[in-house]
Amino acid sequence: MDDQKERPEAPVAEEAAADQETLARSIQEDERQDLLDEKVADTLRSCDREKKLSGGAAPEEAVREEIVQQTIDAEEMQETLDTRVLRDFDEGIVTMDRRGIIRYINPAASMILGLTDNAVGKLYREVFGKENDALLDFLADATLEKNTSQRGDILYRREDGSRVRLDTSCICLQDEEDSREISYAIHFEDITEIDALRRKRRESSAVFIGTMTAVSVWIFLVALWQQTGQRISQELMTQCIHAIALIMFFYIRHYTHFTFEEMGLKIKGISGAVKADCLLTAVFAAVLFGLKLVLLRVSPGFFDEGAPFWDWSRLNWSDILYPLTVVLQEFLSRGVIHENLRRIFVGKHSEAMAIVVSSLIFGALHIHRGFIYMIAATALLSIFGVLYRRQNSIWGLCIPHFVLGEIIWFLGYV
Repeated sequence: MDDQKERPEAPVAEEAAADQETLARSIQEDERQDLLDEKVADTLRSCDREKKLSGGAAPEEAVREEIVQQTIDAEEMQETLDTRVLRDFDEGIVTMDRRGIIRYINPAASMILGLTDNAVGKLYREVFGKENDALLDFLADATLEKNTSQRGDILYRREDGSRVRLDTSCICLQDEEDSREISYAIHFEDITEIDALRRKRRESSAVFIGTMTAVSVWIFLVALWQQTGQRISQELMTQCIHAIALIMFFYIRHYTHFTFEEMGLKIKGISGAVKADCLLTAVFAAVLFGLKLVLLRVSPGFFDEGAPFWDWSRLNWSDILYPLTVVLQEFLSRGVIHENLRRIFVGKHSEAMAIVVSSLIFGALHIHRGFIYMIAATALLSIFGVLYRRQNSIWGLCIPHFVLGEIIWFLGYV
């Protein structure tokens, strides 16, 4: 920084500053003594009137001593009250004199700043550390604006290496008589969590906008293909969805601060979820087999005529890649769409809204497979959404997604 933006130091001439400070104290003491004398005089006049009425004598010296003691007690009580208020603050308070020496620091400030030693009596730049240039520069700027308060967000590095975001303000405290600065009060508020939530919401909004743009373009392309009458294989269209998922994965990893856990890719502690998902898979598989038996009796034209009950001839290269397909689709539906909707939606039913809307969006992505398939996919994904919210991971859900998808394919439902 420039020499003009130095940390608060003593005046250029120390002797002149000392003389001014001594003179100010003398004036303050004189004013205080005048006030005390006035109180004593008023009390004596009152006592004199009482003496005339009662014929007694007023002990002048005793009255003076009593008033002095009352004044001292009142000042000590006020000082104790001020200290207790600052001490019990949940937010950090630090005061320092015009030389930059810390005169008071409350427990909240010590905790927020991660200070382990007593900072009172030390220069603030020694306490805050040289690595916190942002805070030191902020205080230097604040001390130049002596008649105003200054405020800003500062990233602070603690002694243990951790970093916190602080909402910081510095106020210059001045003498009411001659407007000479006497000290500075610094206020700290830890907004690390608030700042992280704001950043995640901004990033979630950006990711969701990108996702919805890709989904909209995809639906328009499908409509265009249908309009031109060209036939494009459903497998190729499905791979386009996978490409969207891969693009969103690399975008999130590169441009956001989301962890794997926040994207639904948590692996630790999913054993219980796997058991529950396997049970769900068995139940739905039994329903699909039973439903085909019923349809063969009541609606034999629903399936291709002459096709076997389980048609292995439908096996192709997309079935081999299907495990990867499942992971990408679950990531896109849960890790991208669902998670970002959770961060954007607010209110009592925000979680339910995130489940329903994400299922609808992903169901719409299957427009190339027809209306019935879109409805079935939306319903199944809604169930998966409820399970995902309990498990916070996509890996267990990949089991029913893979197994049920293959069963639907080889039984000839699609």
